[in-house]
Amino acid sequence: MYEYIKGTISGLTPAGVVIETGGIGYFLHISVNTFSRINGNEHSKLFLHEIVREDAHLLYGFADKDERDFFS
Repeated sequence: MYEYIKGTISGLTPAGVVIETGGIGYFLHISVNTFSRINGNEHSKLFLHEIVREDAHLLYGFADKDERDFFS
């Protein structure tokens, strides 16, 4: 449903990132590869994969489409 998110990185760990866009902070699960590619950047564009479960709505972010497609 969502293709990508672009915004300001307001929090970053090797497992997740918070990207603020439009006044909302979105938490995305990320891979170590994506972490290494966006670490040190103030802004980022990440390609998304959404998983909707009975108990959670999860967003995963990837630095490029190829990594996202591999994940899917």
